[in-house]
Amino acid sequence: MQLNNKKTRHYQAGQVSSRTLLFLRLFIFLMSIGEGLTAPVIPLYGASLGASFRQLGFFMTGYSIAYTLMTLTAGRTSDRVGRKRILLISIILSIIASTGYYLSKSPSTLLFFRILEGASRGMLWPIVEAIAADNTSFAGRAKVMGRFAAAYGAGATIGTLSCGFIMDFVSLTAVFLFYPVLGLAALVLSLLGIADVRKTYHHNVSISIFSNGSPALSEIKKIWPVCYVGFSYAGFLYTIWGLLSRVAETFEVSSRGIGVIFALFWGFRLISFCFCGEATEAIGRKNVLIGGVCFCTLAAGIFLTANTFWLLTIASIAGGVGTGIMYPLCITFIADYASPSFHGFDMGFMEFIMGIGMITQTTLSGIMGEVGGAQRTYLFTFAVTLVALAVSIFLIHDVKRN
Repeated sequence: MQLNNKKTRHYQAGQVSSRTLLFLRLFIFLMSIGEGLTAPVIPLYGASLGASFRQLGFFMTGYSIAYTLMTLTAGRTSDRVGRKRILLISIILSIIASTGYYLSKSPSTLLFFRILEGASRGMLWPIVEAIAADNTSFAGRAKVMGRFAAAYGAGATIGTLSCGFIMDFVSLTAVFLFYPVLGLAALVLSLLGIADVRKTYHHNVSISIFSNGSPALSEIKKIWPVCYVGFSYAGFLYTIWGLLSRVAETFEVSSRGIGVIFALFWGFRLISFCFCGEATEAIGRKNVLIGGVCFCTLAAGIFLTANTFWLLTIASIAGGVGTGIMYPLCITFIADYASPSFHGFDMGFMEFIMGIGMITQTTLSGIMGEVGGAQRTYLFTFAVTLVALAVSIFLIHDVKRN
């Protein structure tokens, strides 16, 4: 069924709500502090509970499987019933999971709550990205996505830097106490300040991807190259999240040093988040994206030989710059290519492919780290980023709109 022209123009122009965008940034800032505090600790805490290197990879794999299973359903369901209620459910699940981390006394219990947090994130990320897309127009989209990503990066930077000091001066498990409190604050912010965009599209569009000519298949054909870059990005990011602290510990980097490495990674992500919007205006979205993929490829290559704090730091900085460019531009390109009534589905499908990237790359990286040594942890990730570079150069193109 065709959309009403007047409504279509209104939606495509972007129903911009400054209040919603502000509260969305505050929300993601708080949630990212919590994630930044806990993610570097989980592999170390898991190891203290007796988990092997391979099991540590499975902690992130379990998270990623749950994440992936939730993305497609959450995104398209939000197109039909609204974003906010699904967002609230995801926050509640996150609070339960973060409380469970503190209570865990075995690797299997820690894995259970890791899976639960993965499910919460699989609901959260497509929704917040769709909310950002709902409230932006084409002309200002890259800057808005950069600011949204900057809030995400600022929270994670604060969280990871704080994490090292808490581990050093208090204990590993003390880190987990902060996350539920931050989740409750984020829940209040969501209730007060985030509103659904008024529905201006038809709710009963088929989403079958198996029938010829289906709207969903048409959407996937438009966005798949961007989704592959997202696949590369997510695998790189979550291999760092899930395994870098253990790799650094293997080379006798202190807990405080691990905190510094993660803080620099997120600090340089934050710098990239803040400036990628302006950079796209100067040289185009595609060129900036290619630069980001180059930085990630360089970082993965350095990780293959890194065995000291300084080499790990250099690789982390390069990875921070690269992922800080790739993430906001992936969601910008998806929003550019998406049909107005499919923001949730398209963001969900990208996150679904990203989830597959998390699963394959963290699993294989954990196995390679155990079999071939810590320096082989990033071998598969390096190959994936090389392919992503070719995809960015040849298959992704800037959209021209007035």
